[in-house]
Amino acid sequence: MGVTAHRQITRRDSITSRQLEELGTRIKATEGSTTDSGSLMSGRMSFSNSPSFLNIHTSDTVDMKDAIAKYEVKAAVKVAVILKGRLQAEFDGVPIDLDARDHPVGFIWAVPKPSSVRRFIHKGSELSKVMISARYDWVVGQLLGKSPERYQEITGLFKSGISVRSWKPSRRVLALADQLIYPHATDPIVRELYKESRGLEILAEALSAIQNVTEGAATHVQSAEPDALDRHQRAQEIRDYILSSDPDAQTLPIIAAAIGISVTSMQRIFKDAYGMTVKDFIRESRLVAARDAMEKDGLTIAQAAWIAGYKSPANFATAFKRVFGITPSEARDR
Repeated sequence: MGVTAHRQITRRDSITSRQLEELGTRIKATEGSTTDSGSLMSGRMSFSNSPSFLNIHTSDTVDMKDAIAKYEVKAAVKVAVILKGRLQAEFDGVPIDLDARDHPVGFIWAVPKPSSVRRFIHKGSELSKVMISARYDWVVGQLLGKSPERYQEITGLFKSGISVRSWKPSRRVLALADQLIYPHATDPIVRELYKESRGLEILAEALSAIQNVTEGAATHVQSAEPDALDRHQRAQEIRDYILSSDPDAQTLPIIAAAIGISVTSMQRIFKDAYGMTVKDFIRESRLVAARDAMEKDGLTIAQAAWIAGYKSPANFATAFKRVFGITPSEARDR
């Protein structure tokens, strides 16, 4: 989906057709459906570009209506890590079907020239994904072009047109994808570097996996720690509990008891997975909820501060700017 360079947008809960159209995506309702009002999707979505020619799009959403999204893409090498769900689309009429309903799957393909995309949105469908788009001439010309003989087959694949190849993501990549969907919110510059580093690592594994296929080697890189995925799944349980529970039930002992682990283990597992403490994540989640309430519902800064758990609007404003890089007043005016 189109987005202005270096612009980052994150939406939570209600995602409307109008919000996507502001990003350059045209939404068309399918027969018997309408997109004029209400949510098109529910969940979380973000777009950002990085200095190293990466466009990173993440989503963890449920489709609320049937529709078709239409948008233009530039020439790119695209990598998708689908954690759950299924994405169906067409690039200049060429269908792609990224199906991860049974287990997470990685996909890579090239779009050698600017193309028109149609993505099919199906009511009730869940989709959790990370989509990384790297500039085509950067990957094919600069990266693979450094050793043209070694990368002849993969370069030929990318130049031949849209041909989707799948690979089994390592446990490390699954963790990185989840961290991109739910990134650690800090200083805006640090946040962009955080996302860029993870995007580049995922791109590197995808290229390596496809290169291994062309050389007849194994495609899956095993994690050095056999229980790494189990620990990260526990971290996801902790995160999901926080996002879905009542604020009064978000003390460390209550959360740990609900997950079935000790407070010490919970804090270590969560910090390893997300680079932040459980308390910091709770604080960030409440700030995100406060920001969305101001942007969507027009709440005052004082009301938003109360939602975020701050008695002082001044303290709320300081914390808000540290996380989002803008003041609460600027957020309300957007």
